[in-house]
Amino acid sequence: MNYFITPDLNSISGGNKYDQNILSYLYQIGFKVTNIYPSSSSLTMLNFLNTIYKIPKDSIIIIDGLIAAKMYSVFNNLVRKYRVIILIHHPVSYEKNKYGDIALKLKERKIFSEAHSLITVSKTMKKTVQRMLNNKKFIDVVHPGVDEDYFKNNHDKKHGYNLICVGSIIPRKNIESCIKTLTYLDEKWNLSIVGKYKKSDPYTHSLYNLIDDLNLSHRVKFLGQIEDNNNLIKILLESQIYICLSHYEGYGMANVEAATLGLPVVVSDLPVFRENLKGFKRKYVNVDNCQEIAKAIEDLFRDQTVRQNERSTRWKEVGFKFKQVLDGQ
Repeated sequence: MNYFITPDLNSISGGNKYDQNILSYLYQIGFKVTNIYPSSSSLTMLNFLNTIYKIPKDSIIIIDGLIAAKMYSVFNNLVRKYRVIILIHHPVSYEKNKYGDIALKLKERKIFSEAHSLITVSKTMKKTVQRMLNNKKFIDVVHPGVDEDYFKNNHDKKHGYNLICVGSIIPRKNIESCIKTLTYLDEKWNLSIVGKYKKSDPYTHSLYNLIDDLNLSHRVKFLGQIEDNNNLIKILLESQIYICLSHYEGYGMANVEAATLGLPVVVSDLPVFRENLKGFKRKYVNVDNCQEIAKAIEDLFRDQTVRQNERSTRWKEVGFKFKQVLDGQ
Protein backbone atom coordinates (compact mmCIF):
# COMPACT_ATOMS: atom_id res chain seq x y z
CA MET A 1 0.00 0.00 0.00
CA ASN A 2 1.06 3.61 -0.60
CA TYR A 3 0.60 6.63 1.64
CA PHE A 4 1.09 10.32 0.82
CA ILE A 5 1.69 12.40 3.95
CA THR A 6 0.98 16.05 3.26
CA PRO A 7 0.00 19.29 4.99
CA ASP A 8 -3.73 20.02 5.10
CA LEU A 9 -4.35 20.62 1.39
CA ASN A 10 -7.36 22.87 1.93
CA SER A 11 -5.16 25.95 2.12
CA ILE A 12 -3.94 27.43 -1.18
CA SER A 13 -0.23 27.31 -2.01
CA GLY A 14 1.92 26.16 -4.89
CA GLY A 15 3.12 23.13 -2.94
CA ASN A 16 -0.41 22.11 -1.97
CA LYS A 17 -1.58 22.51 -5.55
CA TYR A 18 1.21 20.18 -6.67
CA ASP A 19 0.27 17.56 -4.07
CA GLN A 20 -3.43 17.80 -4.97
CA ASN A 21 -2.74 17.27 -8.67
CA ILE A 22 -0.47 14.29 -8.01
CA LEU A 23 -3.09 12.68 -5.78
CA SER A 24 -5.80 13.38 -8.36
CA TYR A 25 -3.79 11.72 -11.12
CA LEU A 26 -2.98 8.67 -8.99
CA TYR A 27 -6.64 8.25 -8.04
CA GLN A 28 -7.71 8.56 -11.69
CA ILE A 29 -5.41 5.76 -12.86
CA GLY A 30 -6.51 3.48 -10.01
CA PHE A 31 -3.24 3.68 -8.09
CA LYS A 32 -3.93 2.84 -4.46
CA VAL A 33 -2.76 5.71 -2.28
CA THR A 34 -4.07 7.13 1.00
CA ASN A 35 -3.61 10.77 1.92
CA ILE A 36 -2.74 11.40 5.59
CA TYR A 37 -2.37 14.90 6.97
CA PRO A 38 -2.28 16.60 10.37
CA SER A 39 -5.34 18.68 11.20
CA SER A 40 -4.96 21.35 13.85
CA SER A 41 -8.60 20.93 14.84
CA SER A 42 -8.70 17.17 15.31
CA LEU A 43 -5.21 15.73 15.67
CA THR A 44 -2.30 16.68 17.84
CA MET A 45 1.12 15.87 16.41
CA LEU A 46 1.27 12.87 18.76
CA ASN A 47 -2.01 11.48 17.40
CA PHE A 48 -0.82 12.20 13.87
CA LEU A 49 2.37 10.18 14.46
CA ASN A 50 0.35 7.37 16.05
CA THR A 51 -1.72 7.24 12.86
CA ILE A 52 1.46 6.88 10.80
CA TYR A 53 2.77 4.08 13.07
CA LYS A 54 -0.35 2.07 12.18
CA ILE A 55 0.65 1.98 8.51
CA PRO A 56 1.54 -1.61 7.50
CA LYS A 57 5.22 -2.49 7.46
CA ASP A 58 7.09 -2.16 4.11
CA SER A 59 4.54 0.29 2.72
CA ILE A 60 5.70 3.19 0.56
CA ILE A 61 5.21 6.54 2.27
CA ILE A 62 5.73 9.81 0.42
CA ILE A 63 6.27 12.73 2.76
CA ASP A 64 5.86 16.34 1.68
CA GLY A 65 9.06 18.13 2.72
CA LEU A 66 7.05 20.91 4.32
CA ILE A 67 6.20 18.64 7.26
CA ALA A 68 9.17 16.24 7.12
CA ALA A 69 11.18 18.19 9.71
CA LYS A 70 8.29 17.87 12.18
CA MET A 71 8.84 14.10 12.02
CA TYR A 72 12.54 14.38 12.85
CA SER A 73 12.32 12.61 16.23
CA VAL A 74 10.76 9.48 14.72
CA PHE A 75 12.41 9.46 11.32
CA ASN A 76 14.91 6.67 12.14
CA ASN A 77 11.99 4.38 12.94
CA LEU A 78 10.16 5.34 9.77
CA VAL A 79 13.04 4.50 7.40
CA ARG A 80 13.51 1.12 9.10
CA LYS A 81 9.84 0.22 8.76
CA TYR A 82 8.88 1.77 5.40
CA ARG A 83 10.23 2.83 2.03
CA VAL A 84 10.35 6.59 2.58
CA ILE A 85 10.27 9.08 -0.30
CA ILE A 86 10.47 12.81 0.45
CA LEU A 87 8.96 15.32 -1.98
CA ILE A 88 10.88 18.59 -1.55
CA HIS A 89 9.28 21.74 -2.95
CA HIS A 90 12.01 23.70 -1.21
CA PRO A 91 13.90 23.13 2.04
CA VAL A 92 11.91 24.77 4.84
CA SER A 93 15.20 25.86 6.47
CA TYR A 94 15.58 28.47 3.70
CA GLU A 95 12.08 29.90 4.13
CA LYS A 96 13.16 32.89 6.23
CA ASN A 97 16.93 32.88 5.81
CA LYS A 98 18.73 32.79 2.47
CA TYR A 99 21.65 30.96 4.13
CA GLY A 100 19.35 28.54 5.91
CA ASP A 101 18.24 28.35 9.53
CA ILE A 102 21.08 26.28 11.06
CA ALA A 103 19.04 24.16 13.50
CA LEU A 104 16.35 23.37 10.94
CA LYS A 105 18.93 22.82 8.22
CA LEU A 106 20.67 20.15 10.32
CA LYS A 107 17.36 18.36 10.82
CA GLU A 108 16.59 18.46 7.11
CA ARG A 109 20.11 17.28 6.26
CA LYS A 110 19.63 14.19 8.43
CA ILE A 111 16.14 13.47 7.10
CA PHE A 112 16.99 14.01 3.43
CA SER A 113 20.16 11.91 3.78
CA GLU A 114 18.36 8.98 5.42
CA ALA A 115 15.32 8.86 3.13
CA HIS A 116 15.32 6.06 0.56
CA SER A 117 14.44 8.42 -2.30
CA LEU A 118 14.12 12.14 -2.93
CA ILE A 119 11.98 14.02 -5.44
CA THR A 120 12.20 17.73 -6.02
CA VAL A 121 10.45 20.15 -8.36
CA SER A 122 13.30 21.87 -10.20
CA LYS A 123 16.91 21.34 -11.21
CA THR A 124 17.79 24.38 -9.10
CA MET A 125 16.28 22.79 -5.98
CA LYS A 126 18.04 19.53 -6.83
CA LYS A 127 21.40 21.33 -6.61
CA THR A 128 20.38 23.00 -3.34
CA VAL A 129 19.36 19.68 -1.78
CA GLN A 130 22.48 17.90 -3.03
CA ARG A 131 24.63 20.43 -1.18
CA MET A 132 22.73 19.65 2.04
CA LEU A 133 23.21 15.88 1.99
CA ASN A 134 25.66 13.86 4.06
CA ASN A 135 26.06 11.39 1.23
CA LYS A 136 25.62 11.26 -2.55
CA LYS A 137 22.08 10.39 -3.53
CA PHE A 138 20.18 10.33 -6.82
CA ILE A 139 17.41 12.93 -6.81
CA ASP A 140 14.49 12.78 -9.25
CA VAL A 141 13.13 16.05 -10.65
CA VAL A 142 9.43 16.24 -11.46
CA HIS A 143 8.53 19.78 -12.52
CA PRO A 144 5.06 21.15 -11.69
CA GLY A 145 2.39 21.48 -14.34
CA VAL A 146 -0.14 24.08 -15.40
CA ASP A 147 -3.94 23.71 -15.25
CA GLU A 148 -5.67 23.12 -18.58
CA ASP A 149 -7.57 26.42 -18.30
CA TYR A 150 -4.32 28.36 -18.76
CA PHE A 151 -3.85 26.79 -22.19
CA LYS A 152 -7.38 27.66 -23.29
CA ASN A 153 -6.94 31.38 -22.66
CA ASN A 154 -4.37 33.77 -24.01
CA HIS A 155 -3.47 37.27 -23.00
CA ASP A 156 -4.56 39.86 -25.54
CA LYS A 157 -2.99 43.16 -24.59
CA LYS A 158 -5.76 45.46 -23.41
CA HIS A 159 -5.74 49.10 -22.51
CA GLY A 160 -4.70 49.69 -18.95
CA TYR A 161 -1.72 49.89 -16.66
CA ASN A 162 -2.16 47.19 -14.06
CA LEU A 163 0.57 45.14 -12.39
CA ILE A 164 -0.42 41.93 -10.66
CA CYS A 165 1.34 39.61 -8.22
CA VAL A 166 -0.02 36.30 -6.94
CA GLY A 167 1.13 34.37 -3.89
CA SER A 168 1.19 34.13 -0.12
CA ILE A 169 1.57 37.47 1.65
CA ILE A 170 4.76 36.56 3.51
CA PRO A 171 8.17 38.28 3.87
CA ARG A 172 10.10 36.12 1.38
CA LYS A 173 7.65 37.21 -1.36
CA ASN A 174 9.06 40.74 -1.00
CA ILE A 175 5.77 42.50 -1.72
CA GLU A 176 7.28 45.73 -0.42
CA SER A 177 9.53 46.05 -3.48
CA CYS A 178 6.48 45.68 -5.76
CA ILE A 179 4.84 48.54 -3.88
CA LYS A 180 7.95 50.76 -3.87
CA THR A 181 8.35 50.28 -7.62
CA LEU A 182 5.11 52.20 -8.20
CA THR A 183 6.89 55.37 -7.09
CA TYR A 184 9.17 55.05 -10.14
CA LEU A 185 6.27 54.55 -12.56
CA ASP A 186 3.76 56.96 -14.01
CA GLU A 187 0.76 57.67 -11.78
CA LYS A 188 -1.48 55.66 -14.14
CA TRP A 189 0.13 52.36 -13.03
CA ASN A 190 -1.63 50.33 -10.30
CA LEU A 191 -0.80 47.14 -8.40
CA SER A 192 -3.18 44.27 -7.58
CA ILE A 193 -2.01 41.80 -4.90
CA VAL A 194 -3.67 38.37 -4.89
CA GLY A 195 -3.15 36.17 -1.85
CA LYS A 196 -4.51 35.30 1.57
CA TYR A 197 -3.75 37.86 4.26
CA LYS A 198 -4.82 39.20 7.62
CA LYS A 199 -4.52 42.89 8.40
CA SER A 200 -3.42 41.96 11.92
CA ASP A 201 -0.42 40.00 10.60
CA PRO A 202 2.79 41.98 11.29
CA TYR A 203 4.06 41.70 7.70
CA THR A 204 0.73 42.73 6.18
CA HIS A 205 0.55 45.57 8.69
CA SER A 206 3.99 46.77 7.58
CA LEU A 207 2.84 46.75 3.94
CA TYR A 208 -0.19 48.90 4.77
CA ASN A 209 2.07 51.31 6.64
CA LEU A 210 4.39 51.49 3.64
CA ILE A 211 1.47 52.19 1.31
CA ASP A 212 0.32 55.01 3.59
CA ASP A 213 3.83 56.44 3.91
CA LEU A 214 4.22 56.52 0.12
CA ASN A 215 0.68 57.85 -0.40
CA LEU A 216 -0.19 54.92 -2.66
CA SER A 217 -3.50 53.76 -1.19
CA HIS A 218 -5.33 54.74 -4.40
CA ARG A 219 -2.91 52.65 -6.51
CA VAL A 220 -2.62 49.38 -4.52
CA LYS A 221 -5.40 46.81 -4.06
CA PHE A 222 -5.33 43.69 -1.90
CA LEU A 223 -7.72 41.25 -3.60
CA GLY A 224 -7.34 38.46 -1.04
CA GLN A 225 -7.35 34.76 -1.82
CA ILE A 226 -9.09 33.86 -5.09
CA GLU A 227 -10.04 30.19 -5.00
CA ASP A 228 -11.90 29.98 -8.30
CA ASN A 229 -9.42 29.43 -11.12
CA ASN A 230 -11.64 31.09 -13.72
CA ASN A 231 -11.91 34.26 -11.62
CA LEU A 232 -8.14 34.34 -11.13
CA ILE A 233 -7.53 33.88 -14.85
CA LYS A 234 -9.99 36.69 -15.62
CA ILE A 235 -8.09 39.06 -13.32
CA LEU A 236 -4.75 38.00 -14.80
CA LEU A 237 -6.03 38.59 -18.33
CA GLU A 238 -7.18 42.08 -17.35
CA SER A 239 -3.64 42.94 -16.19
CA GLN A 240 -0.75 44.12 -18.33
CA ILE A 241 2.33 42.87 -16.43
CA TYR A 242 2.84 40.07 -13.91
CA ILE A 243 5.43 40.79 -11.21
CA CYS A 244 7.18 38.51 -8.70
CA LEU A 245 10.11 39.86 -6.68
CA SER A 246 10.56 36.94 -4.27
CA HIS A 247 13.83 36.54 -2.39
CA TYR A 248 13.54 32.76 -2.62
CA GLU A 249 11.37 30.15 -4.40
CA GLY A 250 11.44 26.42 -4.97
CA TYR A 251 9.73 26.85 -8.33
CA GLY A 252 7.26 29.73 -8.69
CA MET A 253 4.18 28.05 -10.15
CA ALA A 254 2.12 31.25 -10.31
CA ASN A 255 4.81 32.85 -12.52
CA VAL A 256 4.64 30.00 -15.04
CA GLU A 257 0.84 30.07 -15.03
CA ALA A 258 0.80 33.81 -15.80
CA ALA A 259 3.46 33.37 -18.50
CA THR A 260 1.46 30.48 -20.02
CA LEU A 261 -1.45 32.91 -20.44
CA GLY A 262 0.91 35.15 -22.38
CA LEU A 263 1.43 37.84 -19.73
CA PRO A 264 4.85 39.49 -19.77
CA VAL A 265 6.53 38.74 -16.43
CA VAL A 266 9.03 40.74 -14.38
CA VAL A 267 10.76 38.50 -11.86
CA SER A 268 13.66 38.31 -9.42
CA ASP A 269 16.94 37.20 -10.94
CA LEU A 270 16.82 33.78 -9.28
CA PRO A 271 18.34 30.62 -10.83
CA VAL A 272 15.03 28.76 -10.62
CA PHE A 273 13.24 31.52 -12.58
CA ARG A 274 15.94 31.39 -15.26
CA GLU A 275 15.33 27.65 -15.40
CA ASN A 276 11.54 27.63 -15.73
CA LEU A 277 10.76 30.83 -17.64
CA LYS A 278 12.98 30.26 -20.68
CA GLY A 279 11.11 31.08 -23.87
CA PHE A 280 8.50 33.25 -22.18
CA LYS A 281 8.26 37.02 -22.39
CA ARG A 282 10.15 38.00 -19.25
CA LYS A 283 12.72 40.29 -17.61
CA TYR A 284 14.97 39.38 -14.68
CA VAL A 285 15.68 42.17 -12.21
CA ASN A 286 17.64 43.07 -9.10
CA VAL A 287 14.92 43.24 -6.44
CA ASP A 288 16.82 45.94 -4.53
CA ASN A 289 16.75 48.32 -7.49
CA CYS A 290 13.22 49.67 -7.95
CA GLN A 291 14.34 51.96 -10.76
CA GLU A 292 15.60 48.93 -12.71
CA ILE A 293 12.34 47.10 -12.00
CA ALA A 294 10.28 50.04 -13.26
CA LYS A 295 12.33 50.19 -16.48
CA ALA A 296 11.80 46.45 -17.04
CA ILE A 297 8.03 46.97 -16.67
CA GLU A 298 8.03 49.84 -19.16
CA ASP A 299 10.21 47.94 -21.65
CA LEU A 300 7.94 44.87 -21.56
CA PHE A 301 4.85 47.05 -21.84
CA ARG A 302 6.18 48.58 -25.06
CA ASP A 303 7.29 45.21 -26.48
CA GLN A 304 4.61 43.99 -28.91
CA THR A 305 6.05 40.53 -29.63
CA VAL A 306 3.87 37.53 -28.76
CA ARG A 307 5.24 34.37 -27.15
CA GLN A 308 3.56 30.97 -27.34
CA ASN A 309 2.77 28.89 -24.24
CA GLU A 310 3.84 25.48 -25.54
CA ARG A 311 6.72 25.22 -23.06
CA SER A 312 4.34 24.60 -20.17
CA THR A 313 3.63 21.07 -18.97
CA ARG A 314 0.16 19.71 -18.30
CA TRP A 315 -0.57 18.07 -14.94
CA LYS A 316 -1.35 14.68 -16.47
CA GLU A 317 2.24 14.57 -17.81
CA VAL A 318 3.53 15.47 -14.35
CA GLY A 319 1.42 12.73 -12.76
CA PHE A 320 2.68 10.18 -15.27
CA LYS A 321 6.32 11.04 -14.51
CA PHE A 322 5.69 11.02 -10.75
CA LYS A 323 4.15 7.54 -11.03
CA GLN A 324 7.23 6.37 -12.98
CA VAL A 325 9.43 7.54 -10.12
CA LEU A 326 7.29 5.64 -7.61
CA ASP A 327 7.67 2.55 -9.78
CA GLY A 328 11.45 2.98 -9.77
CA GLN A 329 11.64 3.64 -13.51
